[in-house]
Amino acid sequence: MLCSKVWRVLLSIASVAATTVSAQDFRDSIAFEQRLGGSGLDVANAVIELEDGSYAVAGYTSAGAENGIDVYVAKLDSMGLVLWANAYGQSGNDYGWDLMENDFGEIVVVGYTTSTTTGDEDVLLLAIDPRGHLRWRRRFGGDRNERAWSLERAPDGGMVIAGQTQSVGKPDWDVYMLRLGPSGNQMWAQVLGADGVDRAFDVAVADDGGFVFVGTTSELDAPRDLYFIRVDSLGKPVWQRVYGGDSDDVARGIVSVGDGGFVVTGYGSSFGTGGNDAYLIYLADDGVIEWRTEIGHPGDDRAMMTVQRVGGGFLTIGSTDVDGDWNLLLIETDATGGWVSERTLNAPGEDRGIGVLRASDGGFLLVGAFGASNGASDFGILKLRP
Repeated sequence: MLCSKVWRVLLSIASVAATTVSAQDFRDSIAFEQRLGGSGLDVANAVIELEDGSYAVAGYTSAGAENGIDVYVAKLDSMGLVLWANAYGQSGNDYGWDLMENDFGEIVVVGYTTSTTTGDEDVLLLAIDPRGHLRWRRRFGGDRNERAWSLERAPDGGMVIAGQTQSVGKPDWDVYMLRLGPSGNQMWAQVLGADGVDRAFDVAVADDGGFVFVGTTSELDAPRDLYFIRVDSLGKPVWQRVYGGDSDDVARGIVSVGDGGFVVTGYGSSFGTGGNDAYLIYLADDGVIEWRTEIGHPGDDRAMMTVQRVGGGFLTIGSTDVDGDWNLLLIETDATGGWVSERTLNAPGEDRGIGVLRASDGGFLLVGAFGASNGASDFGILKLRP
């Protein structure tokens, strides 16, 4: 069962100037690189480090998929050797967007699927054993469409999922939050939104065992705003915040930073130098923004995810387009969002950065859609040396 809607509160923030910088190529810092998939559309969306020190990457592929798109998962050893790479799909399109390792040693992948009796979209959850064999497959949703974009491990070993649904009220999108147990059984579901389009793209665990979701919200025919939601451990809303300006603003990622607060990653064109600029925002425990940074060029800059660096500060992954050619973008900032450096991957084709992981050895794993051209791209994975 999906839950009923609740209304949100609108706030606004003042504009500040963005930092305009020039970037250096980071190719000399690459420890290993893998580009997987076939000749079609292949995208890597998320990467994790497993208990045995290997890496698992999730995304989707059109390679060899007779019925469209399939979930694609690869496992690599610590040196970057591909141990296995498998596609998982049924009759429709199946997309993988995020993953985690559960207490049973399984790789759990979340996304969405059209492999349903009606062809509508449902949240998709897969459990895969360490050798790449599918253990189980679950779907969640109502009588219309649902999509899931991320999941986070919960304190009890279960998981919480961030997404969107059309199955409550009017057929626009509302924020969809799912809480599952360690075996993938549903514990609760919550839906939040009003008139317009509301989406949750990411979620983080709060110190009290509750959860903070980030995404976008928009009234009918209005620009998108940043949308922040905090719920308690049972899914009851604690607070909701909306921030934005006169143009589109999107929150794509959130990470808990260990002091009770959170760093939110996103992009938008309400503030800064023109086009989209990368956003980095510190969100306090009560939902108040304590600092924010906009970094960009006159073109288009989009930030997707941030991790903490050893010793303080943050590393953010995204993409930049200055002259019509998208390049993978890395932004390093200090502990209060101050600019430190900016680097790009200057390589043939277009490269879009989507996910980043700080590995246990201090290096960073970067994933995305690499070498894109004419609607095709590679399932890209690379590691930077510490």
